[in-house]
Amino acid sequence: MKLHSVNYLALWLWLLTLLPWLERHYLFVTCGLLLLAALFWARGKLQRSLPRLKWLVLSILLIYGWTVPGQYLWFSRFSPTDAGVLLGLEQVARVVIVTSSLQLLLVKMTRAEIYSSIYIFLSPLQYFNRMQTRFALRFALTLEKAEELLVAKLSFSDLLGMILKPSGYEVAEYCFEYAPLSQPQRVFFSMQCILILLTISMGVSGFWN
Repeated sequence: MKLHSVNYLALWLWLLTLLPWLERHYLFVTCGLLLLAALFWARGKLQRSLPRLKWLVLSILLIYGWTVPGQYLWFSRFSPTDAGVLLGLEQVARVVIVTSSLQLLLVKMTRAEIYSSIYIFLSPLQYFNRMQTRFALRFALTLEKAEELLVAKLSFSDLLGMILKPSGYEVAEYCFEYAPLSQPQRVFFSMQCILILLTISMGVSGFWN
C-alpha cells in the first residue's frame, strides 16, 4: 500500500512532538542521522536553508552558554558554563532536526500533496464557513513563498524592505488537486494522530523525565 502524503506529514509532526522529550544522546543521534539523510536526498534545499540559521544558532549558544549556571569552561569572568553550552547544543540540535526533516518532507511531497495533507489535517474546521479550504491554501502558499525566498537569496535589508514596503495585491488563480484517503490509509492516519496526542500527553505528564 502506497502511503498517502498526509501520513508523511503526520510522521513529521510526531517527530516535532517528540523532540522536547528526547534525552541528550538520542537527540544528537537523531540530529546526525537526519542531517546525513537530508544531505543525501535534499542537499540543495538544505544548503540553502542552513546558512539562514547561522545567526539563530549563534544567538542560542550565546544565550544558553552565558546565562545558565554551571562550571566555567575556563578561568575568566567571560567564560561560558558547561551546562549552558550543553543546553545550547541541545537547542541547536533541535533546530537542525526540524530544518533537515522539513527539507526531506518538501522533497518527498509536491505542492498538490502538501495541500491535500494540510487539508486533511484541518478537517475539523470544515464545519466553520470553509475555513478548512482557506487555511490549507494559505499554508501551502506560505511554504511555496518561503521556498522562493530561499532560492532568491535576498539579503536582510532586502527582506526588511519587502516587509516595510509590500507590493500591491496580485489576483491569481490556483488549482490544487485533492487526493482523498482510502479506508486503510484512514485507519493508519487515525493511529498516527492518536500517537501524536499520546506523545504530547505523556510529555506533559512527565513520563519522559
